[in-house]
Amino acid sequence: MTDFVHNSEQETEKVKYAILMETNAEECESWYYFIKYNGNEKKLKHLNSQLNQIEMYLLDDLSTFDLDLEHLVSEQTAKEMTKIELNSVSFHRKFDGVLQTVNIGLKRKDPNEKRIERVYNKLAFGSIEDFIDKEDIDPEDMVKDENKNEQSDDDEDLVPLPMGSPRIDDDKEDDKEDDKEDDKEVNEDDNKNDDKEEDNKNEDDSDDSDDSDDSDEDEGWGQ
Repeated sequence: MTDFVHNSEQETEKVKYAILMETNAEECESWYYFIKYNGNEKKLKHLNSQLNQIEMYLLDDLSTFDLDLEHLVSEQTAKEMTKIELNSVSFHRKFDGVLQTVNIGLKRKDPNEKRIERVYNKLAFGSIEDFIDKEDIDPEDMVKDENKNEQSDDDEDLVPLPMGSPRIDDDKEDDKEDDKEDDKEVNEDDNKNDDKEEDNKNEDDSDDSDDSDDSDEDEGWGQ
């Protein structure tokens, strides 16, 4: 039994992880993606060969990518790194699955900035997850539930009502106020239209009076 446990620990120690680092200019953060090296050697080397064809530098709001295949880390180190809380956008991530071939699609005619754009479109913001499965993530590290709780907390009153106070539906009250404002605007528009019609009527009466005066003058001249 002791030999079995010892052998299991040795096997665990032999599992190594390569690190793919994404650095984003807009977020001013770097994110590490720990990819299981064992069994993915050829696919990782193919990805690294493509990345080496790009002179990486920060450009606008794009990301740069670096892959280290020389300094592999243990499974324990990879797991511990996913727990640190230094970034505000994303945690570091660990993947234990089989890596698919990543083809960035670089062309000989591409200028360097175009190459940076191509790798960004393929791998930006953790899109390496599209090429490998079995992400090692604990339930307590899931971000979705935290966001739901935050949204729920945002709907609560900033200052709670005193005990025993009747609860007023703020949304309904706001709707009533909006209806009052709408009715007020409608009445003002109606009043404006009435005033305008009255002014037009007065102008028409004035024009008729002027025409009548002109007609009398013409008759006088004729005599």
